[in-house]
Amino acid sequence: MRKLLFLLLALPLYHHVWAQGPDGVPPLGVPGLETDRFFVLDSATYKFAYTLTCVVDTDRLEKAENKLVLLIGKNVSKMFNIYPSHPEMKKGVVRPDESRGLGGTEVFKDFRNRKMEITTRVCVPRGDVFLYEEALPLQAWTLLADARQIHGYNCQKATTKYLGREYEAWYTLDIPFSNGPWKLGGLPGMILEAYDVQKHYVFNCVGIEKLNKREPIVKYDWHYVRTTREGVNGLIKRMCDDMDAYLSSIIQPQDHKPVYSPRPYNPLERE
Repeated sequence: MRKLLFLLLALPLYHHVWAQGPDGVPPLGVPGLETDRFFVLDSATYKFAYTLTCVVDTDRLEKAENKLVLLIGKNVSKMFNIYPSHPEMKKGVVRPDESRGLGGTEVFKDFRNRKMEITTRVCVPRGDVFLYEEALPLQAWTLLADARQIHGYNCQKATTKYLGREYEAWYTLDIPFSNGPWKLGGLPGMILEAYDVQKHYVFNCVGIEKLNKREPIVKYDWHYVRTTREGVNGLIKRMCDDMDAYLSSIIQPQDHKPVYSPRPYNPLERE
């Protein structure tokens, strides 16, 4: 089985948790987000690495990048972001992680029960982690005759409309999984590349590994705030539109001095 070198690109560093407003989230390892307590959901036989490049500001064409990993087991898969280590935390310095795109999001697909769980860390004073459940999506793909190779795999093209965007995807029958990055899946093979037609969100596979030693697929033992997709997306939009008003609604007004300007909002999910 072919193996590709995983590309680990440096993420931008932020030195103040609130300096970027919704652009940063509390890093793993801080109180409430410890990684030493977890549940093992499955064991992965395959690991895929993707980069997600997203246009976060359509006026200035500002982009952000996430480094994503997709672990696939017999019954469960998990997509998550690779975060940089934070050795400074031992010195009491906390730098938030990138949250734009899918930086603060994990996607669990439960194939046996035909459902997904999505968790999202949001930059709020409490450091909440929001969780919602959905049925595994039945994306209506149109299979096309276009063909190309990606990392030595023969791939075919497919298109679909999903959550307000039109997508093109390249999948391979040589890897027998009906899966892909984020919530995408349902094709006759593994999705190695996908993007919306505006190229605002572009997923590129940069690493494929068949694991000789199985890797556990874990869900952290955190306090999750249960919500809906509309609920967490609406919260992020309110934070981008007016962070000051949002903060004033959840903390004492005299403790908050207005400091934020509106942030660009170009969500992956438009519906």
